[in-house]
Amino acid sequence: MMKSSPRVVALLILATLILPLTASQISPDNERGGLDAAGEWQPRHSLEIHDEWWEDWSRDKNHDKIDDRLAWLLTQPNDVYSQWWKRADQGYARVFVDYDHHPSTADVKALENLGATVTFRPIYLDSLIANVPLDIIHSKSPLLQLSGLVMLEDLGLAETHMNEAAPNMGVNQVWSQYGYDGTGVTIAVLDTGVRGDHEGLNDMDDELTIGCNQPEPDPINTNPIIIDCDPKISAFYDAVITDSEQPAGESYDSGTHGSHVAGIAAGTGGGQVSADGARYIGVAPGAWVINILACCDGDIQDIIEGAEWAIENKNSKGIDILTSSLGEQQLEIHFDNDGSSAWSQQMDAVASSGIITFLSAGNEFGGATFAGCNTIDSPGDANLPITVASLDKDLGLAIYSSRGYTSDGRVKPDVSVIGSNIMAPDAATSDGYTSKSGTSMATPLMAGIAALMVEANPDITHEQVKAIISADSIERDLQLLDDPGFNDCSLLESRPDNEFGYGQADPLLFVQSAGAIDSSLNITMNLETLQRIGNESRISGFSSGGSPGLGFVQIKVGGGDWQQATDLSTDGDWSSWNLKLQPHLESGNSTVYSRLVISDDQMSPVDARRVILIDGQTDVSEGIAGEMTFGLYLLLVSIIAIFALLGWTAFMARRKGVKDDLIMDGSQPNLSVDEDIN
Repeated sequence: MMKSSPRVVALLILATLILPLTASQISPDNERGGLDAAGEWQPRHSLEIHDEWWEDWSRDKNHDKIDDRLAWLLTQPNDVYSQWWKRADQGYARVFVDYDHHPSTADVKALENLGATVTFRPIYLDSLIANVPLDIIHSKSPLLQLSGLVMLEDLGLAETHMNEAAPNMGVNQVWSQYGYDGTGVTIAVLDTGVRGDHEGLNDMDDELTIGCNQPEPDPINTNPIIIDCDPKISAFYDAVITDSEQPAGESYDSGTHGSHVAGIAAGTGGGQVSADGARYIGVAPGAWVINILACCDGDIQDIIEGAEWAIENKNSKGIDILTSSLGEQQLEIHFDNDGSSAWSQQMDAVASSGIITFLSAGNEFGGATFAGCNTIDSPGDANLPITVASLDKDLGLAIYSSRGYTSDGRVKPDVSVIGSNIMAPDAATSDGYTSKSGTSMATPLMAGIAALMVEANPDITHEQVKAIISADSIERDLQLLDDPGFNDCSLLESRPDNEFGYGQADPLLFVQSAGAIDSSLNITMNLETLQRIGNESRISGFSSGGSPGLGFVQIKVGGGDWQQATDLSTDGDWSSWNLKLQPHLESGNSTVYSRLVISDDQMSPVDARRVILIDGQTDVSEGIAGEMTFGLYLLLVSIIAIFALLGWTAFMARRKGVKDDLIMDGSQPNLSVDEDIN
C-alpha cells in the first residue's frame, strides 16, 4: 500500500476541518426572492435557515448547478438510470428544479417549453418536480440559464430504514406511574402505509363497542355485531396512487414496513402473543394514527406530497406528531448530506409548522459499504426535526446506526432508543407479528414516547420536546472500544455526540419535564451559540414570569447535575441571575442548560446553548465579551495541529539528512488537537 505524505495528510486534515465551517455560513438576504421567467419578482417560500443554500451545497462541489449525484448518474449505463428514474420515460431524468424564488406559472411554462414535464409544484419548497430531457441536462444550456434557476437536483428514490423494547426503555414506568397511553394524541406515519384491519392496530375499546350505528338486529344471527366506532386509523392519505385522501376504513399497507412502524408507536397488542403470553403493545396504544402512504412504489415526489398534506391538514386532522423512517436510497458511492436537499428542506417545513417531527438516522454505519462516520441519511440531516439513532436491546449502540457529522459540521443524531429486534404487527397477516431491526424501528418508539409527553402537556411544542431531549437524555460515555466498528465519530464532542446524540431517551423524565412546563415562564442565558467558556466562568441570564420569593434558577453543563444559580434581582423574582461554573470533568464541545423552577410541577422551558468548554489551565480572554466562536476556535486548533505535524515531519527529515524547504524549528511545541482542547 502506498504511504501518504505527512504533509499531505496535514493539509487534508486542515481542509476537512475548515470546509464544514465555511459551508455552514448563511448569507444574509434582506429581500428573499428573485425574478421569474416573466421578469416578475417572486418571494421565497422556503425557511430562512435555507437562504442561499445552493452557494455551498455539499452535493455540488464544482458549483456547476448540477447535483453531483445527478452528474454521476448521467455517466452510468442506460439501464442504471432507467431503473433509478422509473417514473420517467426513456431519455428523461426525474429532478427537482430549484429556484431562488417560489416558481410561478411563468417558470413552469419556461421549463416545459424546453421539453420538460412538471409533475408537482410543492407549496413549501422553491422547486418544481419535473421529468427533464437528458440532452438538455448534458448541454447545460439553455436550461441552466432559466431565470432564478439555482440547481438541478436528482429526485431519487426512497427506502425504508429497516416486545421487549418498551420495558427496556422504561416506558412501562410511565404507564404505571401516570397512566398515560397517548389517549387524545394523533401520530401521522409517513411510510409505506398502515394495515388498518390488523388486530394490533385496532382501538383498545373495539371489543366493547356494541351500540354505535348498529344495523337492525338479525333474527337469524342473534350475536351482537361489533362496529368500530372509534378506529385507530383516523385518516388516510394516499400520495402514491390517487394523490388524495381516502376513507380511513380503507387504510392499507403497500408493503409491511409502515404497519410495523405504526405498531411500535401506537399498537394495541391484539392478535398473536409471545411464548409467555405477553402482548406486543406499542408505546402509546391509546393514540390515533394517520396513514400517509408515500413509499416506496414511486419516488421522493410522493413523500414531498405526503409531508405537504400533513402540514396543510395539521389543524383539521389534529396532527400532533409525525414519524418517518425513510431515507434516500443509496448508490454505489456515498454522497454528502448537509441538510439542504429538497427532501430535508421539506421536513424542516413540517417541524416549522408545529408538528413534532421524528426522522430516522439511517443504517449506513455498518451497512454494505461500511461507510462509517458522516453517514446520516437525508432527510435525517435536516436542521429542525429530531433525528433518532438505534440501540440494541442491551442498550448498546447498534452496529448499523448511522453517525454524524453532517457534511456542514453539525452533530447528528439527536437521541437514541432501542431499534433492534422489535416485534410489531406483520402486515402480511391480520393478527401476526414479526421482528425487524433498524433506525426505522427506533424512530416510532421515540414518537410514541413523545405522544406520552403530549398527553402530559397538550400545549408542548416541537422546540420544547427537542429541548427536553437535549437536557434530560441519559448521557452515554464514548469510549473507542465500546463503539461498534471501533470507529469514534466524536473526537471533539462530549454532549451531544455523533453516535448517541444527547444520549439515551429517558421516557419517565421526559414525561415529567413535559408535564411541568409552564410556557408563561421564560429564561434566557447571556451566551451566544458556540461560544467558548472556561472553568469558573460566570453564566448569567434573565427570566420572566416568576414571583418574588418563589422558585430558583438551575444550570447544568453537559450531562452533569443541575446547579442552583444566584439571584441578582432586587425583589427576589430571579429576573436576573448568574452562576460561577466549577471545574468540569471533561473539555470539548458541550451544551449548557438553564431553567426557572417554581416547583417540581411548574418550570420554564429549558434554554439550551452549545458551547466549547476549555480546561482550567487556559485563560479566558477578557476581550470583546470574552467570546470566541466555535469556528474560529476550531480553526485555531487546526492550524496549531497542522503546523505541529509539519514541524515533526521536518524534524524527522533533518535526522535523515533530507533537505526540505518547509523545515521548522524543532523546538516548536508538538500539540495535537486533543491535547489543545483537553
